[in-house]
Amino acid sequence: MTEVLTRTFAPDIEIRSGGDGRTVHGIAVPYSRPQRIHAGLTEQFARGAFAKQLTSGHRVPFTRDHQAQGGQIIGKVLELRDDAAGLYFEARVAKTAMGNDTLELLRDGALDQVSIGFQEGQNRRLSGGIVERVTATLRELSVVPEGAYGDFAVAMGVRSVQPLRLDEARQILASLPTLLPM
Repeated sequence: MTEVLTRTFAPDIEIRSGGDGRTVHGIAVPYSRPQRIHAGLTEQFARGAFAKQLTSGHRVPFTRDHQAQGGQIIGKVLELRDDAAGLYFEARVAKTAMGNDTLELLRDGALDQVSIGFQEGQNRRLSGGIVERVTATLRELSVVPEGAYGDFAVAMGVRSVQPLRLDEARQILASLPTLLPM
């Protein structure tokens, strides 16, 4: 099995009010932003590096710290999508002691960075020796105290997810235009 690598970023993490306020969203990975990881490695992620997983974000664990470093699962990723700024995520935090503590620390701003665990796929070397991750497999998304990408990979907020009621779904469906066969 390929080694799971970790990278931490610190964009804006947001927790939105309303409902139960247990959904966290933000940028998990900034695109096209070189970051010095250590003396021998400066890397960046290409837009679309995680394209194969955009429809299966629900399979990515949402953790407090990395599992390999003793972290715990606090929920699951609900959505992943490519955004101009990077890989956007929405994650649901479970009603557990660690989940509750993490939400409070996010709301207070004591935690505001996220980190990814990934397996590298295709890479290419750019000018200046920068390694660009063209493809990679996302293995986990973690809330951490300090990350490799600092303020560029952060949780932008926490909000509640209010499920669509059946009557609302029917109204939306009824308002859609009908396509006639050609």
